[in-house]
Amino acid sequence: MRNIVFTLIFAVLALPTAAQSDFAKKFLADQREEALKALAKGKPLEQVKAAETLGPEEAAVTAPVLAGHLADPDAAVRLAAANALWDLAGRNETGFAPAKPALVKALDDADANVAMHAAGALSAMKVPQAELAPARRRVLREGGGTPYVRFLAGRGLIGIDPPLPLLPAMLPYLEEASTAAKRGGSRDNVDLARSAFYRLADTKDRSLLAPMQAEIRRGSPGTPVLMSTVGRFSPRPEDWTDQLLQLAGSQDKDIVALASDLLGYQGDAASLAKWMPRAAVLLGVSDRRDMALSAIWRVAGKTPLGLKELAALARDPQASEAQRNRALEILGSAMDMRGAGQSAEAARTAFPLWFPICDPVLRAGRPGPEFDRCLTPVAFAWADDREQAAQVAKWLAANPDVEAKIRYLGRLEGLWAKAVDAEPAVRAELAHAEPRVKLAAEKTLDRIRPAWREAGARQERTTTAGGAPAVSKAAPVPGAPGADGGALYGAVRDGDLAKVKKLVTRANVAQPVKFPQMQGIPPVPLVVAVNYCGIPQVPAAKLAEIVAYLVSIGADPDGKDNTGDNILDRAKYTCPPEVMKALAG
Repeated sequence: MRNIVFTLIFAVLALPTAAQSDFAKKFLADQREEALKALAKGKPLEQVKAAETLGPEEAAVTAPVLAGHLADPDAAVRLAAANALWDLAGRNETGFAPAKPALVKALDDADANVAMHAAGALSAMKVPQAELAPARRRVLREGGGTPYVRFLAGRGLIGIDPPLPLLPAMLPYLEEASTAAKRGGSRDNVDLARSAFYRLADTKDRSLLAPMQAEIRRGSPGTPVLMSTVGRFSPRPEDWTDQLLQLAGSQDKDIVALASDLLGYQGDAASLAKWMPRAAVLLGVSDRRDMALSAIWRVAGKTPLGLKELAALARDPQASEAQRNRALEILGSAMDMRGAGQSAEAARTAFPLWFPICDPVLRAGRPGPEFDRCLTPVAFAWADDREQAAQVAKWLAANPDVEAKIRYLGRLEGLWAKAVDAEPAVRAELAHAEPRVKLAAEKTLDRIRPAWREAGARQERTTTAGGAPAVSKAAPVPGAPGADGGALYGAVRDGDLAKVKKLVTRANVAQPVKFPQMQGIPPVPLVVAVNYCGIPQVPAAKLAEIVAYLVSIGADPDGKDNTGDNILDRAKYTCPPEVMKALAG
């Protein structure tokens, strides 16, 4: 029959498109006619087959026939009818509803196979599982049917009955399906069993653990499914790491690979101390390296163990590029302290191993897999973002590649306030021949130094032809008293330039004001004045006079306030044009 079908298919494909359509319609019409004849006059099994051929759309004519065969004296016919109804009702629940009474009666069938397939059909019709439970319990109690049928009964009781008594009913089918798959059979039945065992685990009933671990120790053909099922529990058994280590020495490659993967989920300190040294050794074994990397990747940053071996693998020319890059990725991830359970010791150990590998790549390499794996952890390799920005600025200046420069400029733009000290390196890129680099540099400066254009213009205006500044910046005088903070705040608030001049001179313009009640380091006078930008009570013109005076006696608009931010940049966000002009000098 299969050969005839294939012959017909190839014959149809050889025809023109329009002819193909006509032929297909005639073929289907002939098939339907033959099926209807078999449904009307065929033997019972022929009628069941005809109903399956007609499909869910013909429920009106097939449902009564199939329902009638559920009472046939031949158990094979009853089973075929129940199986067909299970399939068809799953695709047309409403259409096959008339068969429901017969299916309910079939739940009491003496043949466990028929009863469980009837239960399957009723389940497809959305009959509550609790109503099907008595029939399923009877099958388990009487022990009838095949391993598959007892599996169906046990599976149907998950979530209704205690799970531990269901396990013995389900294990034989798992073993049968797994054995068949190992001999080259379909893995679909193994997947069916796996899904049911996962549902058992999801009940969180820990009484299941001991018997499943015992089955694993026995060497059950279903060991991989049982391993994955045990791995779904949280917490996992206390001896689970030890058992996985034993399984990692199996002769079965699939079990070894799964054990290695599951070890990666054993991230507590005690478990890591057991399996990480072994995994680190396997990094040097070519046919076990990928499995070790898979396990280690899951616990990156939780332990310093294995990091030296990862660094060695990242440099190993005998390893594949993918393996070297994976090792480098894990090494970089070990420096990330943002996740739960990350180890500060691991981060400290990883940095001096990672930096010598990645510094040459980031200093001279082009964007690609290795470059990206080096650049990604830069975001958390330094605890201080200012240090990170300083290093990125060095790579920006050293790396001649256009795409690399654009990446570095984007990174500095993202660091904004923390990257102020990188301004000279970014400014240098304004002269780059590639327009995209120049544009990226401008965007970065707009972010890290909002007033960079004003600062540049100020520098040009305040420099004499001979190259010396027209107004030199005042330097802090050791031991010199600062201006009275309270009085200065009042003078600026009132716009009283004369009082400001009495309080602030060139001798103390660079000194923090005296403000005993203020916590931390008090601001310098220019910061006091800029703090009043945007406050309506202080006229912009008066505030501009005060700022101009302070700049004229040596206050540095390009200096930093007591929080480390650039004064001119802060002013650009809040100060009116008159004050910005005064700051420009």
